[in-house]
Amino acid sequence: MLEIKDLHVSYGGIQALRGVSLNVPDGKIVTLIGANGAGKSTLMRTISGLVKAQSGSILWNGQELLGKPIDQIVASGIAMSPEGRRVFADLTVLENLKIGAYLRRDKAEIENNLRLIILINTIDYIPHFELFALVTNLSHAAE
Repeated sequence: MLEIKDLHVSYGGIQALRGVSLNVPDGKIVTLIGANGAGKSTLMRTISGLVKAQSGSILWNGQELLGKPIDQIVASGIAMSPEGRRVFADLTVLENLKIGAYLRRDKAEIENNLRLIILINTIDYIPHFELFALVTNLSHAAE
């Protein structure tokens, strides 16, 4: 679970986050929505360790993240997928995804995750009869 309590972040004299608190229970998806300049990116960058907070707490599965080096935050399972302009532009999407899995040791599961991502992102382009055959083949392979 991710738990943020009374988080304060400033850029010089500009207070970007003032007393932000947020809970994200295990297995839940939360969407962060707001106007430009509302602090969405600052919050995400602070959780990821890229921006330092003045005060507050960020707990990930009961462990405090504030003050930890970025490599320890990533190793704990926190990662940020930046906007398109901040990925490695000279690499393919697949290469970027593999870089994101660099610290993982479960190579077989990484390959399964990548196959699933590719399938999900191509599913709209597969005619329905081919998709039915693919799903049928996958379900029989699992037996």
